[in-house]
Amino acid sequence: MLLSLKRLVFLLLITLPVTFKIEVLPGVFLYPQEPLLILIFFIIFFGRKITYLPQFLKPYIYFLFALFFILLSTVLSFFKYIDIAGLFKAFKYFVYLTCILFLAGYDFRGYLKTFNKVALSALLVTLLLYVYNWLTFGGGTSAYLHLTTWDVNYVPSGLSNLNFSIFNFSFSRSAGNHGIYGSYLVLVYLVNLYLLLKKREEVTKLNYILIGLVVINLVLLTSRESLLIFLIVNLFFFIKDIISFRLKKHYLYLLVILVLFINYVLIKDIDFGLISKIKHTIQSYQESGGEQNINLRFRVWMLILLSYSLYPFSLLVGYGYNQLNFVDAIASTNNYYDLYKHYASVPESLFFLMLAYGGLFSLLLLLAFFFQLFNRLLKLKKFSALHELFLYFTIGIFISNNTGGSLMSDLLLAQFSLFYLFLNKWYVQEENFTYYSKG
Repeated sequence: MLLSLKRLVFLLLITLPVTFKIEVLPGVFLYPQEPLLILIFFIIFFGRKITYLPQFLKPYIYFLFALFFILLSTVLSFFKYIDIAGLFKAFKYFVYLTCILFLAGYDFRGYLKTFNKVALSALLVTLLLYVYNWLTFGGGTSAYLHLTTWDVNYVPSGLSNLNFSIFNFSFSRSAGNHGIYGSYLVLVYLVNLYLLLKKREEVTKLNYILIGLVVINLVLLTSRESLLIFLIVNLFFFIKDIISFRLKKHYLYLLVILVLFINYVLIKDIDFGLISKIKHTIQSYQESGGEQNINLRFRVWMLILLSYSLYPFSLLVGYGYNQLNFVDAIASTNNYYDLYKHYASVPESLFFLMLAYGGLFSLLLLLAFFFQLFNRLLKLKKFSALHELFLYFTIGIFISNNTGGSLMSDLLLAQFSLFYLFLNKWYVQEENFTYYSKG
């Protein structure tokens, strides 16, 4: 029974990329999998199903406590403002991490095949929707490409921000998902890159197809965060080969195609996805010394720090995952210091999110999470190329989440954590096999 329950949790989490959300209350969105996950959480919690945690899950214990402080702060914030959507999100992430800890005893057999099947489905649905919207679009190609750069309803950002409302039986998309989905795409890329370059006997056409689809989808996205992670993974992994000019031929072909494609887009001045976003950023810096979205983020970070001069107790406990409470504190601070006309309404950084929602305790626990995570991954780096690639991916997540919060999302939190569990289970199983063989 326990094994089948773990299998169910695994399947519920790994299939998130191919599922849209349902708006069950105003502002409250649920994956179809989440009611079951919440039920399993209570079974785990009250049934005391987690009896042993291996050492490699130590980072997640820190993360769990960081979320516990956010959950506690959210409950306390209800004395001022009630935010049901915020409370649900805080509780949901706590449920997710509890389920991840519960999977410590799962063997992850066939994980990579399942991962790739889900990824292929997610990519095909996303890109087919992109093509369908293009074919049914009333305007010209240039107008459509412009929309796919700036309009959230047209950006090919997966299914996790596609919401079905039970109130009017219609679909809509929420903003801010392109970095989350783009980071997931990089994870798909590194899995298939590993299989392509390091395990030739296991290479299939699916690996080539997935890498191609990932690159296409990344180019169509407008996520600078995803581009940064993609570059970090590739540069760190191939730095020795790049310096010594020893790149594998198929990877060299991919680079040549990418360079030619980017040059074509730039020469023709096509308003196209990520490239347009980068051009816009460069132009903004040249003309005004900054870029609007980036400026808005810096402003809200400054206001968060200044708010503690007015609300010092919140430095310890935070404002909770309570948008009304947070916005009120930031607006009051801005009015008091008379600083900005415009600023972001959310922290726009994983680290500032922890500080603002859970206080100093949550931020320190998050830093402990990353410290323990890097410590573990550095030890596993030489075990396989996939372990090394995931280390670089984690470095990219750490850097990019300074200006984003992709790890604090259901989709990426689940896929990142499952991948970390798989790598550690693989290492432990091989280590035990070697030990017993020698014995």
